[in-house]
Amino acid sequence: MADNETILRAAIEAIAARDADAMAEVLADDMVVHVPGHSRVSGTHRGRGAFGARVREVSGGSLTIDAHDVLGSADHAVGIYVMRVDAPERSFSWRHVNVYHVRDGKIVEVWSNPFEQDEFDAFFA
Repeated sequence: MADNETILRAAIEAIAARDADAMAEVLADDMVVHVPGHSRVSGTHRGRGAFGARVREVSGGSLTIDAHDVLGSADHAVGIYVMRVDAPERSFSWRHVNVYHVRDGKIVEVWSNPFEQDEFDAFFA
């Protein structure tokens, strides 16, 4: 079994490439993403791809992830990012940390932590 850092790096690459088969290798079908705040993307998103679909629905744009660093331990991985959404007539980038729970070689849960929470909430209002 791959270590959790490797699994997270594979997930980032699969998401960037929009490769559904590669995503299925490292993201659980029933994964859960928790997003803090008070915006239309805040809350709990269930299922592989649910959070990305909600971002596209609310913003009309696509999410880009620029990984600054990725770390892994026995049960978790952490990704430090600059994220960006480019939407028609507007865009937004922010610093971000995600904490991932990994089980049996797949990411099963994500705790999302945007640094600029107020601006994040305003963009996705």
